[in-house]
Amino acid sequence: MEYAGGLAFISALWLLVLTAKGSDMSASEGHTDATTEVPWREYRENGLKRAQALGNRGPMRFDDDGVLARDILEAYRRTGFYVFTGVLSAAEIAELTAEFDAVLDNAPVQQDGDVDKHGRPVRFPGYYTLSQRDGTENGSDEPAIVGLVSHPLMMMDSALRTYGHPQILRMVASVNGADFVPFHESVFHKGAGEGPPTRWHQDGRTHWTDDGIALEQADGTGKTHGFNLSVSWSHCTPENCLWVVPGSHRRWRLANGGAFPPITERLAEAVPMTLEPGECGMVNRSSLHGAYPNRSAERRITMVIGFHKRTSAIGASTTNVHAFPRPGATKHITYSEDYVLRRARMIPLAIDARRQHFPEEAPYEYAGSYIGDGAWNEEARAQISREGEEYWQRDITL
Repeated sequence: MEYAGGLAFISALWLLVLTAKGSDMSASEGHTDATTEVPWREYRENGLKRAQALGNRGPMRFDDDGVLARDILEAYRRTGFYVFTGVLSAAEIAELTAEFDAVLDNAPVQQDGDVDKHGRPVRFPGYYTLSQRDGTENGSDEPAIVGLVSHPLMMMDSALRTYGHPQILRMVASVNGADFVPFHESVFHKGAGEGPPTRWHQDGRTHWTDDGIALEQADGTGKTHGFNLSVSWSHCTPENCLWVVPGSHRRWRLANGGAFPPITERLAEAVPMTLEPGECGMVNRSSLHGAYPNRSAERRITMVIGFHKRTSAIGASTTNVHAFPRPGATKHITYSEDYVLRRARMIPLAIDARRQHFPEEAPYEYAGSYIGDGAWNEEARAQISREGEEYWQRDITL
């Protein structure tokens, strides 16, 4: 089902999610929320207890056929999210951090600027989402903060290599089938003491019944919206991490004139998806999730990558909000097989880039079809970033 609420709403929603205006809610220990009257410390501890009781956290485990362990799949399908521990090594995290810090250091001073704070040309102008420290849109002479960097696979070799991580891709195949296809990639950056909130929302817009019931079945079959995988290279604490409402992926909150709650509302059933560096949080895109303003001393950096079932993408008609340099635009589209298979090329490219960097590691063997050469080299690098033909031009919103 295509979302009928209007293109303007979707565009506005993504701008609110990624450059949300500042909230008066503080995450300080003594603060009490005006809506719930629950002190943050109590809310935080209750959330952590609920999260620990869900049984959806642990290392990736696979059966003899290379499929994710049944109890992991069942926990993910029941709760709508799962945290995988110990996925990336400390060395890989160090590479990601160093390269991302260089991207941050080269950010434009203003939203549409092409010069950084050092007076150098910005290598990737137009891909940064900036805001003021109070969360409002950037437009003054005050120093801006970077809240989001879109399409990192063409900016950071380390990000491309992580995209081809064999354990991650084996897990993806277990959830979405061996012929899985891409969704979109970005890096969320919630700076220490200055990260704006991410409003409560569900990402999925397409595969619901008219009454807002998920087409995705309890066993994972049926049309799905795929999942977001937050690859963390920071400490994601209750103060700065994503909070998820377990089981919320079954019903669409916007159906029949519904609405998402404001982020100032501390949902009693929500739980924090805490992550350590190297851990990965998989969230069903139909799940209700959001993040409170980061007033803590810990910055949060998570690269969000995602994947779809091929059968859920090809032929789907929907509103695409991702195939743009940064959030804010929309277009109606029906995904052709050619469109999807050209986007799927990024999977073998990432696998080959990782193989060259980690020759001692057994690479993942992608079983899906794709259009284009899967060898990673300078020609491929130029192709995926060529103006007007960038790989993200075929991002797949569902």
